[in-house]
Amino acid sequence: MSLAGVFTRNWRLKIAALALAVLLWVTMSLSDESFARLSIPDVEVRVDQSDPDWLLRGRPSPDRVEMTVSGPFGELFRLAMADPVVVIPVVSVEEEDMVLQLDPGWVRNVDRSSVGIESFMPGSIRLVFERNSREEIPVSVQVTGRLPDSLALVAEPQANLLFAQVRGPASIVDPLETVFLEPVDLAAVTGSGRFDVALDTVGLGGLAVSPTTATVTVEVAPKTSWVIGPQAVEFADAGGDWIVEPELLSVTLRGAELQLSTVDVDAIRLEVAADAAAVRVAIEQNGEARVAVAVTGLPGWVEGVPEADSVTIRKAGLP
Repeated sequence: MSLAGVFTRNWRLKIAALALAVLLWVTMSLSDESFARLSIPDVEVRVDQSDPDWLLRGRPSPDRVEMTVSGPFGELFRLAMADPVVVIPVVSVEEEDMVLQLDPGWVRNVDRSSVGIESFMPGSIRLVFERNSREEIPVSVQVTGRLPDSLALVAEPQANLLFAQVRGPASIVDPLETVFLEPVDLAAVTGSGRFDVALDTVGLGGLAVSPTTATVTVEVAPKTSWVIGPQAVEFADAGGDWIVEPELLSVTLRGAELQLSTVDVDAIRLEVAADAAAVRVAIEQNGEARVAVAVTGLPGWVEGVPEADSVTIRKAGLP
């Protein structure tokens, strides 16, 4: 018979015999009360930290150790299968950086009545803590989108929540200047009202925030418009050598009537919205420069639209 035939003939019977042999060996081993020693590698180290004023920063260092145990062979076999773990209890944090000697009493999933824990490698663990900070942080409203053309804001949207309590690592909480609400979409507003808005916690790194929602009041009114001017277009470096065309433009102001009534016409300016040096370079190259015009001095929620969105600047004396 060939060598291959020896292994393939009656193969089911051979596998059953092998399984029976393994079962008998395990049974005999578990009943063996002979004293033995076993090293278990990669035993996980955890921290049960109950001091509310501190937070564990990162994981224990190292977070896995080798543990040597001794006892009856059968008990050691069961222990290896039980997945032991070291849990370090921290009731009070005495300092930010702590080095603790591992205690056999911290080992879980072990029957200490029949198994002895001899040593750990390494024998000490470093724990780094950070102060748990609690602060009252101002809440800010965000808006996105544009109101329908027929509506204008009467006032800045306001939240009923001025401050939120934020709790977490001091390194994250202490630098916070504000907590934002999720943006209110003005495009979805059809009239004045109150809207429930959640706090935007995406960028807060898992901090605990309370409360988590606020009510935002949005007050709108029909949009009206006024025309002022014409007013001179100002160019800071114009002097006597530069010509702005057209030099006068009217401005249409748009907003709620209440907001338009607060406009200080004398504070409104029409200014060239371009860097003076860049304008000079363009004029030297092309003889003139076409630049945008900006309206400044407007109160909040009032829009100013100039008669023309740009003007031409050229040097005096050039055709």
